[in-house]
Amino acid sequence: MTKTQTKKRLFYIDLLNCIAIFGVLIQHTAQIAHVGPANSSITIVGKVIQTIFLPAVGIFFMNSGAMLLDYRKRQSTEHFAKRRFLRVVVPFLLWSVFYYVYGYYYYTFPGIFHHSIFGLRNFAEAFLGNKINSLFWFFFIIIQLYIATPVFSLLSQKYKKILLFIVIVAFVSSDVFSYLGNILHLNLEQSMLTQPLLASSWIQYFILGYLFKEKYFSKTFENGIITFGLITFVMNIANDVTGGHHLFLQDISNFPYTIAVYLLIKRLAEQNDNVRVANIVAKFASTSLGIYILHPILIALFDWLMFGQTSEQWTKYLTVLENPIHIFVFPIIIYILLVPLIYWFKKLPLSKYILP
Repeated sequence: MTKTQTKKRLFYIDLLNCIAIFGVLIQHTAQIAHVGPANSSITIVGKVIQTIFLPAVGIFFMNSGAMLLDYRKRQSTEHFAKRRFLRVVVPFLLWSVFYYVYGYYYYTFPGIFHHSIFGLRNFAEAFLGNKINSLFWFFFIIIQLYIATPVFSLLSQKYKKILLFIVIVAFVSSDVFSYLGNILHLNLEQSMLTQPLLASSWIQYFILGYLFKEKYFSKTFENGIITFGLITFVMNIANDVTGGHHLFLQDISNFPYTIAVYLLIKRLAEQNDNVRVANIVAKFASTSLGIYILHPILIALFDWLMFGQTSEQWTKYLTVLENPIHIFVFPIIIYILLVPLIYWFKKLPLSKYILP
């Protein structure tokens, strides 16, 4: 085996990346769910949209785990660390600087913090507190997972049962305790019981993506997971529609639903044998992280061009967030515009260190 080998593309991974980034776009244009009047119809519609597309970021973490936990088959740990640093950490720092400057002059929602102080100390404090672009929480988490990956990659070689044990512990501590706390009116989330190592870092998604790729579970077991996940999805939709008045429906974890969506799309994608379709989807998928980085600017731009509003005047901006064009049309336009733009940009020298 050579020291570095090319990573094989998997159609289902590419397809899931495309679906996930569109889910992120529509989540961020349906923010009325979080800021609108609780009983208004558009707020309820926003909440339903959020529930439908909540698996988006979890899918990204699952795909990352699927493709990285066996990195030792292709490259050394030194090469892995260097590649992750250049392809993720460097762009993260560059775009944090960009959005820090951008946020000094402009108002953008969601994500970008507007600040009136400008300086190195303020930047450092804002960066470490994730108060430059709140959507960049994703980078903080994925970098933690990269740091843990060499350890988990060793376990993946001979000790997959330990990986599964970590998934179970993380799910119970971060999801089950929280749900029980809500329905029993107990503050379990503040207990040290809910804070095992990396449980707050989406590790269960990261590991499970790899276990699914390796077909660790039987199809019967996967069917059970899918059924349970879809049941929790229906219950969460019911919770949205009823305003959370039914105690048993409160805050059911999104984890089972994400797994169900992941497995269903994976199974569907694995039936594809069209190389041309796979190549097109791969090109679209290669732009996903770039879309994640750039889309807040386009949301703000379209809000200004279409409605003449920014989040600086919050009361007026709420009417923009309620507009169906903002919610349903903007995600489609942004995706259509950014895919070819980013794909072209990534062909330029050193571009991969700017837009991963």
